[in-house]
Amino acid sequence: MKLPKFDWNNIGWFSVKPSKERAVIGVVVLAAAFGLFYLGRMTTDGPAVTRPAGEESGKGSGPFASAGNEPVPLQPVSGGACRSFAPAGWRVSDANQQGTAFTVASPDGALTASYGAVGVNGGAAQGYYGDQFRSPENFALYLVGALTNERASPQGAEQSFGYYQVLNFATASHRGYALLYRFPVPADPSGYGLILRIAIGNDPHSVGVAGAVAAATRCTSRLVPPPADLPRPTTGSTHDTGKSSDDDVTMAGTYNAQLGTGWVHDDAGNNYNVDVTNDWHEDGPDGPGFYKHNGNDWTKLQNGLSD
Repeated sequence: MKLPKFDWNNIGWFSVKPSKERAVIGVVVLAAAFGLFYLGRMTTDGPAVTRPAGEESGKGSGPFASAGNEPVPLQPVSGGACRSFAPAGWRVSDANQQGTAFTVASPDGALTASYGAVGVNGGAAQGYYGDQFRSPENFALYLVGALTNERASPQGAEQSFGYYQVLNFATASHRGYALLYRFPVPADPSGYGLILRIAIGNDPHSVGVAGAVAAATRCTSRLVPPPADLPRPTTGSTHDTGKSSDDDVTMAGTYNAQLGTGWVHDDAGNNYNVDVTNDWHEDGPDGPGFYKHNGNDWTKLQNGLSD
């Protein structure tokens, strides 16, 4: 991973005090959903996150779907010390100057992509301030509840992908996944550091679209894990549509591409979302690949994110 240097041995921890409206964790105020943790009323557990029989990726509706095997243009979005790429109309709903919290939402608010970097101190990790801080999984579900105003529950068995743990979840009206990278903090052995990338949608395709935005997020932050000998992602099985110049973005993007939504770009550096299966042209005019067309003009695109 290409990460700036930061001395975790000398990190200072703030105390963690519970609040009805805001959670202050470790050294970060990780605010989500318009800047506050408004949890609202909790609902019953949502449906399982599974793809119905016969449902194909790339068959969603609306401006975020890849309609007619046509790549969806992406626009840069930025706020605070973070940036990403998203379909037209997506907006930053939360960001801080420390580069540790960044949330982007679709125009109608139905899809959400969120990135967080947080330190949880030992007292919080032991449950002194609530069960939501005891583990990365609990904390991720807590954040999803804040973002959706609905109770989130885990779905299926937890998986590993590279150095990330994958947590699938559902609420009453949403589904999605969180990628969690937990790492130790020498200054507080009972606590932990955590990088999160969260994708929230309402069907498998929309989750992939949100996941592409969450995966593409890059922040300039002092709050990053120490350099480590981490496994590098393997991108070939999805036509390299998850790759980036940043190893961590590539790891997250490759996982999301396996769900069906990947990245491509043109020679001018413009990025697009593609359905890795339905948008692939095996008999394209310039050979197999992803294409955009304007009338009779077909332009072959390069695989991966131009960042």
